[in-house]
Amino acid sequence: MMGSVHSAKRWRMAVLSAVTALLLTGCGGGGETGAGDDAAVPAGGTLRVALGQPEADLNSLSYKTHSFNVLDQIYEPLVRYGPQGKLLPGLAQTWEVSSDGLTLTFHLRQGVTFSDGAAFTAPVAKTDMQRWIGDTPFLGISRTIAAVEAPDDATLVVRLKSSYYPAVQELTLMRPVRFRSPNSFDSAGNFVKPIGTGPFRLESSSETEIVLVRNDTYWGGRPNLDKVLFKVIPSSQARLAALKAGEVDLVGGEYMAPLAPEETLDLRGQSRVKVLTEPASTNLLLAFNTTTGDSALADPRVRQAVNYALDRQAYSKALFHNLARPATQVFPASIPYAPQQPRALDLDAQKARDLLAEAGKSGRKLRLILDPGMLPQARALSEAIQADLAKVGLEVQIDQLDTAAYTEAAAKRRYDLLFYRTYGPPYDPFAMLNGNFRSTEPAFLYGSPAIDGLIDEALAGTTDEARAAAYDKVWAALNDSWAVAPVVELPRVWAVGAKVRGFELGVTEYDLPLTKVGVAG
Repeated sequence: MMGSVHSAKRWRMAVLSAVTALLLTGCGGGGETGAGDDAAVPAGGTLRVALGQPEADLNSLSYKTHSFNVLDQIYEPLVRYGPQGKLLPGLAQTWEVSSDGLTLTFHLRQGVTFSDGAAFTAPVAKTDMQRWIGDTPFLGISRTIAAVEAPDDATLVVRLKSSYYPAVQELTLMRPVRFRSPNSFDSAGNFVKPIGTGPFRLESSSETEIVLVRNDTYWGGRPNLDKVLFKVIPSSQARLAALKAGEVDLVGGEYMAPLAPEETLDLRGQSRVKVLTEPASTNLLLAFNTTTGDSALADPRVRQAVNYALDRQAYSKALFHNLARPATQVFPASIPYAPQQPRALDLDAQKARDLLAEAGKSGRKLRLILDPGMLPQARALSEAIQADLAKVGLEVQIDQLDTAAYTEAAAKRRYDLLFYRTYGPPYDPFAMLNGNFRSTEPAFLYGSPAIDGLIDEALAGTTDEARAAAYDKVWAALNDSWAVAPVVELPRVWAVGAKVRGFELGVTEYDLPLTKVGVAG
């Protein structure tokens, strides 16, 4: 059962919609997605990549780790997420899913070793998988696996308790499903060193830099680069200055060193820098706390009023410099099974005022919690939304918190409003629904028993048609209940220095393909 997780027809529609949006908003910079393709790729060299924050560790079982693109160089999955959602071979060459969806059989590549020389075999894979099975709530397959078997060194069998169509796709994720060497752990099972089967291995790691060197025994062929140096540069201004000066070669990405729209525009004017973009794969949402927040938010008319009060066009133009576009659905159309048509959510302040008056909720004061680190323009966007809601009769208090305090407040539902960014592929739509739209999840954004049942129906579908129909019911239920307020669709943006050759964006923001990249000079 290799191949797409959705029908070709739905994907053609999604891709056409995304490309059209890219052309209309001008966020493509000519639609460039690769760098240095017009010149030969020189052998060897060191690629210097900007990293916005230091890494706590490089343990792909740890949720302290945030630099997915670093992990992608070290660890590999059974299956990879490819263009247009097609699932491609990774450490498994082929696989089959039984007709009832309960048995996944993976045929592993032979002769693969970890960078320390240990063999990658089915028994090793089974032991490593057992480190996270049943202990990762957001991951549906973690809860669904009944058993993992290794009948021989080359065959891995995963048996499920119930049909769960995203199971194979979830095995493409960066954490926790990628494989670690047995020597990554001590005798007590504690993680001690990052060792994977990937194209690079760790040489050193500190608060200021991570140095990876080529894995000369890599099964996929000898990587071109000698080293990849991830330089920690917390200041966005310093990162841009370093890129312009040729002190780093690569900046950008949601999880590496995000570029603000004004920074992107600045870099487009630099002769020695190339800006690479892709259409939106994530949406920024304004979420409501309908359970422990202000009681007014439990009324769908209030949530509807907020949706009509938001001037999405103005946000896109003034705060995102037309590099983002207004969002009207939970997910952008490029996501598998996502709604393909925008909703009618034009600014209508009078309609918002009428809804609040009808609900008897005008004049309510709402608390918006904010972590400025989640988005370069988060503070400015908060203030713009604060002003728009004031126009319709809702007062918003903005509480700016540090990341730790924000995370705690969100988890314990101590807020009225907050921003939330969808995950993007390969997680969406199922992981976002599992973690954020189930009423049984402690920190859900919006949920109800009825929507829980619709999500279950979509995730259990055994045919593309059944899943598509079930997902359409989920979108209708979320829209009818005004579950969230979509704000903008966020494009992917990276910037590459003049010396880089052969670089192309990964299929998702979580992967960073570097095996064929070179650095001139």
